[in-house]
Order: sequence, then structure tokens, then C-alpha cells
Amino acid sequence: MVDAVNIILLISATLLLGFIGSLCYSRTKIPDIIWLLGFGIILGPITHLYDSELFIQLSTLMSLVALNIILFEAGISVNIKAVLKALPKSLVLIAFTFTMTVISVGYFLSFFMPQDFTLLQGLLLGTMVGGTSTVTTFSIISALESTMNVSDVKVLLMLESVLTDPICIVAAITLIQMIMLPGVSPTEGLESIFLAFGMSSLIGLIVGLIWALILNKLKGKPHYMITIAVLFITYILSEEMGGHGGGPIAALLFGLILANFNFIMKVFDSKREAQFDIIEMRHFHEEVTFFIKSFFFVYIGLIISISTKDLIFGLVLTGICLTIRFISASITAFITNFSKTERALSRFIFAHGLPALIMSQLPAIYDPNKQYFLAPEMYTNLCFIIVLGSVIYGAILGPYIVKKRLGLSRS
Repeated sequence: MVDAVNIILLISATLLLGFIGSLCYSRTKIPDIIWLLGFGIILGPITHLYDSELFIQLSTLMSLVALNIILFEAGISVNIKAVLKALPKSLVLIAFTFTMTVISVGYFLSFFMPQDFTLLQGLLLGTMVGGTSTVTTFSIISALESTMNVSDVKVLLMLESVLTDPICIVAAITLIQMIMLPGVSPTEGLESIFLAFGMSSLIGLIVGLIWALILNKLKGKPHYMITIAVLFITYILSEEMGGHGGGPIAALLFGLILANFNFIMKVFDSKREAQFDIIEMRHFHEEVTFFIKSFFFVYIGLIISISTKDLIFGLVLTGICLTIRFISASITAFITNFSKTERALSRFIFAHGLPALIMSQLPAIYDPNKQYFLAPEMYTNLCFIIVLGSVIYGAILGPYIVKKRLGLSRS
């Protein structure tokens, strides 16, 4: 049993380490995610200062909160005008990367680890690592801005990371349903995806517009915390009405509507303008996201248990994901006529992160008694290695290769 003092110490140390790690990134090139995951491993599996079982019981709560906060941040950070410009290239890149990753990872696991994964279960892990991390991608690109012009590519890669979050999450939850309900056909699975997207999008749009109008009436009054309350209600409502997987999409669109309220009003020839400060809301939310992100990484480190086999297969899967990324980015560059900078960054600036780790918890959450999944804990163990490997590559080796390709190695 962990007492209140130890929990407070854990939270305080986590925040301090996350802050120091983010400050040191520009010098060490080591992302804070590595420090935080390592901190969790030291406290849990290595020293056993904290009982992993206690934190495993919090997995449902941690995943729900993290999903909401991360996708709401993605929504309020997106400018629709910039999205429309970069959307075609991003969608092509997403289509190739996601599809090729899911298929390759799925068949690899079902062939080489049949005792742990069926084909569907392998495809499920593929959906978890089929996208990129918004937080990690933003950190890497921000570090490159001091040495090169990445404005256009930044929108492209950030949009990709934002859009892949709901796609990966809905696809993962749909596959979980197919695994737990063997009678569900692929056609019914696709219908489930479209239903979740359609219903949750409608809920997110309607609630977002209504809440934006209400915020206009609350001008000058504190509104951030009550907005978060509405966000969670929107998530739960979407999950109930649209089915599992709808909540993340509703959270994304809820934030998108608030951030682009003026643009949407102009589209409908309305003279209404936002009377609330979206910039201030973003600043508040950055602090909340920092806390949730930092604690979740430490939480994963606390509950992880990796064997030599996990490490070997995790590293092989990391190599597969990075190879697929290079191939898919090259194909996209040819089809959509990427610039030299876009081609270089899309090939080598690639990292998984928080979304993959959140989704890795889903099999254990949905099937705690292991009736349908052969080894639900393997999802977290393998995703942990893949995330760590891709972050080290994307943050350290990737920028070096990009600068060399673009002739900036001396900058």
C-alpha cells in the first residue's frame, strides 16, 4: 500500500524531472520521455519502491484521462486554414504508413510469435504503432527550427500526427471488438468504424459549437476547468452513442471547433466572433498536458516487465517500423511531389509516443481475465521498446541524417 506522502513525492519528482528533461533536450538531444520512462523503471521493476499492481489498477482511468487531454490539445492546436493546405499530402502519407505498418507488424508477429499473437492480435499491435506522436514530433521539429526553415514541413508532420491519433485508436478498438466477438465480419468492423467516426464527429461538432456560444456569454470569467468538464462529458456521451472509439474523435473535434470558431462562423456568413481567449486556454492546457504526459510515461515505466525475448522482438519491430516509414515517405514524395526538405524530414523525423503507450493498455483493460488475448501484457512490453527505440532514432539520429542530406551538417 502506497501512502499519500509517497504519491505526492512521486508526482513532484515526476514534474521536476519532466521540466529538467525538457530544458536539457536542446543540449543533450535526449527527449524527456526517455528520462521519465527510465525513472519509472527504476522506481518499479528495479527497486520495487512502488507496487506495480497498484498502478495497473489505475490503467483504465489513466488511459481515459490521457486520451482526452492529448486529443483536445491536438484540436485546439490546429489551424483549419493550414490543415486544408497540407491535408492532401498528410492523408497520402498517413494512408501508406498506417496500412503498411499494420500489415507488416501483424504478419510478422503471427508468424514469429504465434504463441502470443494470432493474425488479428498482431494487426492490433500494428494499429497501435501505425501513427506518430504529436508531442515527440513537435519537440524534434522545434529543435530543428533554429538551423533550418521547416515551417511548411512542420504543418505537414504535425497534421499527420494529429490525424493518426483518432485513426489508430478507432482501428485498435474495432479490432479488439472483432477479437472478442469472433462473429464480427470485416464488413461489420468497417461499419463500426464509420459509425463511430460519423456519430462522434457530429457530437463533437455540435457540443463544440454550443459550448463556444456559451463561452461567449462567460466573457471575463474563468472557463478552462469547466471546459475540461464538458470535454469529458462529450467523450463519454460519444462512447455511449457512437460506440467504443468515438470518444477520442469527439474530443479532437470539440477542441478544433473552439480553436477555429471565428473561421467557422465566417464560412456560415455569421458575424459572431469568439469572445473567449483561445490563446489563454492553450497556455493552461499546455500545463495540464505536461503533467498528464509526464506522469503517464513514469506510470508505464512502473508497470513494465520486459524479458530478453521482448527486447529482441521489440527492436526488430522498431526496425520494421522505421523501414516502412522510409518506404512510405518515399512513395508519398513521388506521388505528391514533395520538396527536398519535405522528403528528408518525412523520411527520418518519425517517432511513436504517448498514443501508442495508451493504446497498449487497451487489451488488458477490455480483457482483464485473458479470455480472448493470448498475452495482453505483451502489447505494453513491445510498444515500450518500439516507442523508446523510435524516439531515440527520431530525436538523435534522424535530425543528424536530415542535416547531412540537406547540406546543413556544419550548422
